[in-house]
Amino acid sequence: MKSWNTIVRKQLFIQLSAPQAGQVTGGAEAAVLPASWVLQDDQRPTGALFHGNLQEAAAQAAGARVSVLVPGVDVVLAQVELPAMKAQRLARAVPFALEEQLAGDVDDLHVAIGQRDTQGRVANAVVSRQRLDGWLEQLKAVGLQADVMTPEMFGLQWDAEDVPGRSHWSMLIDGQACLLRTGAQTGLAFEVDSLRPVLQACVDDAGDTPPTSLQLTVCGDGAFAGSDEYHLLSALCAEQGMDLSLDTKNEARSVMLAQGFDEQRAINLLQGEYSRKQQLEKLLRPWRPALIIGGLWLLLQMGVFVAEYSQLSAQNDELKEQIETVYREAFPESRNIVNPKVQMQRGLEKLRGGGGQNDGLLALLTQAGAVLKDTQGASLRTLRFKGGKLDVDVKMPDLQSLDKLKQRLSNEAKLKVEIVSASSRDGKVESRLSLQAAGGGK
Repeated sequence: MKSWNTIVRKQLFIQLSAPQAGQVTGGAEAAVLPASWVLQDDQRPTGALFHGNLQEAAAQAAGARVSVLVPGVDVVLAQVELPAMKAQRLARAVPFALEEQLAGDVDDLHVAIGQRDTQGRVANAVVSRQRLDGWLEQLKAVGLQADVMTPEMFGLQWDAEDVPGRSHWSMLIDGQACLLRTGAQTGLAFEVDSLRPVLQACVDDAGDTPPTSLQLTVCGDGAFAGSDEYHLLSALCAEQGMDLSLDTKNEARSVMLAQGFDEQRAINLLQGEYSRKQQLEKLLRPWRPALIIGGLWLLLQMGVFVAEYSQLSAQNDELKEQIETVYREAFPESRNIVNPKVQMQRGLEKLRGGGGQNDGLLALLTQAGAVLKDTQGASLRTLRFKGGKLDVDVKMPDLQSLDKLKQRLSNEAKLKVEIVSASSRDGKVESRLSLQAAGGGK
């Protein structure tokens, strides 16, 4: 089965260093903090090492999954035995179960929960909230959002147990820094000067199930093989029946940690209130009232839009029916109505081609049409043209609007207008107007 690292096409590993005395780690100064990072992609599958500052590292983060390896000396990896329970209850129970093992107030510490092993022990990573906040502030200052933040021990290679209760430990030495991984989610960081006592304590903690072997990788030249620390380590391994293998590599520590990192076996510190989801909620919390009001306003506007659309749609359907009615009355021989506007134009073109009397009809339609179209509340019902006169049946809101229509046809359309009939029905006025050119006969 492929590991998570091989599935992700581009990965950026950033290694944060422990702050030096008097060094400012937050705010704008974070952008120029020294950093080393490894970029893995299709062109650089084993990873390319870069040195610079955090701002330069952030420039290569586009499209990459960002994993931040923090100093191992700042994180304690521990285990605690607890009965099976839901994740939320477990997250609340673990800090108090660890209280006796930890120095300091539990409220000042952040505990990230790992996996439960076959013996029922729950792995966890403990870090100072102040230190974790500082790391996140550094990243925020350069616009970086970490997908994973984990102690650097999880960059060491670790092989599953080949014999129940027996495992293979791995260790990395870089100068005076030493990293040890004793299990899938256990390990620690310390200085080389403490190598023998620390390893002895780890072996004692293992009890009756010590590791089968210890894989030691040293960054740099082969000088460590002749050192006192190596001889002490070799003697201890021989006493415990552990196979010791030494591998000296002329590669940077950051590259080797990136190559050995398996996200599925690491403990991500970005959990609980530090998870990306919680960080986003914290960012949006001050804006929540405004977002709620904005959402309600959008819903209201959508409701108004839907209502207006429905109203306009109904009016459009009514106008279509009126157009079809007028068309059928003007062209009773037409049976199929597909596009009344186009068919009306074609019919008028035929009439226009007839000349004589038809020219008079077109002139009256042109003059009266603009006024009728612009008259609010006017509903055209039928048209009849005979003897140079155009009879128009209209429905108007009231007599006053009918008189105004007559005046407009006379003044604006320059037509001779006669109200032939007018009657009130259902609150409306139905009338027939007789129109003819102003110079026509009496």
